Amino acid sequence: MHSHKGERKSSIGDKTTIISLLRASLLLAIVITSFLVIRKFQVNAESITTSVTVGNSAPTFTAGPAENPASSTTSPTNVGSDVTFQATATDANGNNYYLIICSTNSVTPVNGGAPTCGATTYCTSTSTASGAQASCSRTAVAGDPASNTWYAFVCDGIASGSACSTASQGSGDSGSPFIVNHAPTFSSPSNNSPVNPGGTVTWTSTASDPDSNTVMLLVCKSAGITGNTCSGGAWCTSSLVSSNPSCSYNVPSVNPDGSNNAYVYIIDQFNFPSTSGSQGSNVSFTINNVAPTVSAVTINGGNDIDLVESSTKAVTLTATVSDNNSCSGGEISTVYGYVYRSGITYTGCDTAGEANGNYCYPEISCSLVGGTCSGSTDASADYTCTVNLQYYADPTDVNTLYPTENWLDTIKAIDNNSASGYTTVGAGVEVNSLTAFDITSSLAFGNLGAGQSNDPLDKTLTTTATGNVGLDQEHSGSANMCVDYPACSGGTPIGVAYQKYSLASSTAYASATALSTTPAEVELNVPKPISATPVTKNTWWGILIPTGTQPGTYSGVNTITAVKGETANW
Repeated sequence: MHSHKGERKSSIGDKTTIISLLRASLLLAIVITSFLVIRKFQVNAESITTSVTVGNSAPTFTAGPAENPASSTTSPTNVGSDVTFQATATDANGNNYYLIICSTNSVTPVNGGAPTCGATTYCTSTSTASGAQASCSRTAVAGDPASNTWYAFVCDGIASGSACSTASQGSGDSGSPFIVNHAPTFSSPSNNSPVNPGGTVTWTSTASDPDSNTVMLLVCKSAGITGNTCSGGAWCTSSLVSSNPSCSYNVPSVNPDGSNNAYVYIIDQFNFPSTSGSQGSNVSFTINNVAPTVSAVTINGGNDIDLVESSTKAVTLTATVSDNNSCSGGEISTVYGYVYRSGITYTGCDTAGEANGNYCYPEISCSLVGGTCSGSTDASADYTCTVNLQYYADPTDVNTLYPTENWLDTIKAIDNNSASGYTTVGAGVEVNSLTAFDITSSLAFGNLGAGQSNDPLDKTLTTTATGNVGLDQEHSGSANMCVDYPACSGGTPIGVAYQKYSLASSTAYASATALSTTPAEVELNVPKPISATPVTKNTWWGILIPTGTQPGTYSGVNTITAVKGETANW
C-alpha cells in the first residue's frame, strides 16, 4: 500500500514539470515576438574586420635548367669560353626570381636580394619576372676540372621570408655536369732539315692533352689556322694521336734551295689550340743547294775540225745542264766551255790564265737554248757555246806532232751558290792539218840584157805560214817565158832552166838550183805558227837572159806549192 503511493506522487510531479516548461516556452515566444516587432521599426549597422595570413611559396621550375649549348664530353666548353645556363620558373606569389647555379646541393635565400651557394657559385642570374626565362654564364678557366657537377635553384628575393626551390641538375647532355676542355701542351718543335730536293722533312713535337684528348700537329706555310686547317696552306698535318704528333713533307725532286717558313700548331680533337709558347712558332726548313750536273756534251757535232787560213774557225759546243734546284730563276748562273788538246787535259786548261791558241781555249761563255727549260719545276736545260779556234791550233791528224791525241771539250756549270759540276765529251775529234801559206804575188827579175843575169841572186819570194803546220815548198815553172805567154808563138822564149833559186841570200847564179817543169821539193822549213805573229821564210831568185834573146817583155808562170814540213823542223 505504501509503495503504491510513492508511484502516484511521481506522476503528479512529472506533470508539474511539463506545465512549467510550457509556461517558459510561451514566455520566450512572447519576448522574441516583441523583439521582432521592435526591430522591424529600428535600423542599426556596424563594421567588422577580417584577417588572413598568406604564406610565401618558393618558385618552381617550369623549363630547364639546361646548358645552352650543351657542355658535354662530345662538345666540351673550352677554357676561356662561357657555359650558359637557362631556366624558366614561376612563382605562386607572382614574385621575381633568381636562377643560381651551385657546385653543391646547398643554397641560401637572401631577403631582398640574390641567393648564395653553400660552396662555389658558378653563376647567378639577374632578377627575372615569374614565367620569364632566366640565364647566367660562367667562363671556364684553366683551374677547372674536366667535369664540373652543378645544382640549379630558383629563389625569390622578397624582403622577408624569401625561399628557394629544391635543386635540379637538368637532364641529358645539357644537364649536369658541364665539361671543360683544357688547351693541349706543346713544346720542343723541330725538324730534320736541311734536306736535298726529293728528300723528306719531318716535324716532331712534344705535345699532349690534360684531358686525355687526342692531339694534332699542323705545319703551315703562313701564320694562322682556322679550326683544323692552315689558313694559308699546309706543308703537312698529322693524324689525331694520343701524344707527340709528327708529320712529314716530301720535297719535290726539283725544288729551289733556301729556307722556307713553317709555322707549327697543336690542336686537340675539338680543334682547341694550344696556348703554349711554341704555338705558332716558325720552325723553318731548309732545302740544300745541290751542284748542277752536265751531260750530252758534244764538240763540233762529233766531226773533225778544218781550220780557216789566217783566221778563226767557229766551233760549236753543246751540253745539257741539270740542277735539282731548278733550271730557271737564276739558279744556273754560269756555263763555261773548255776546248783543249787531249794531252793538255782539262786540269791544264781550266782557268783563263792557261789560255793558249795552240792548245787551250778556256772559259768560253755558253748560253741557254731558248725553250729548253719549262719553268721552276724543270731541272734540265740545253746550252750551246761557240769557240773560235785559231788557224794555228795544234793539228792531231797523221804526220803531226800529236798524232795520238785529239781535241776535247769540257762543259762546266756553276750555280748561284758557286757549286759546280762538269763533264767532258766522250769522244774527241781531230783538228786537221792546215797546210797553207801566203807568198809574194809576183817575181820581177828587172831589166836585163842578153847574156846578163841576177848574180848573185837578188830577187826574193817571201813565204808566210798561214796554217797550223811547218812548211816546205815545191817549185816548178812553165816551160818558157815568152813575150806572148802562154801562146809562146813568137819571139825567142826563155827556157825554164834559166831561172834559178836558192835558200840563201847572195848565192851566186852558178851555184843556185835551176827551176824545172817538174815540181821539186824545197826544204824551206818555215816553222809552225804559234801565234798571230807572222812566221816567214825567203827564197832568192835570179835569171840568165840567153844570148840571142830578142828584146821584149817576157812572162811566164812559176808554181809554188806548200808542203807540210817534217815535224822535226816545226
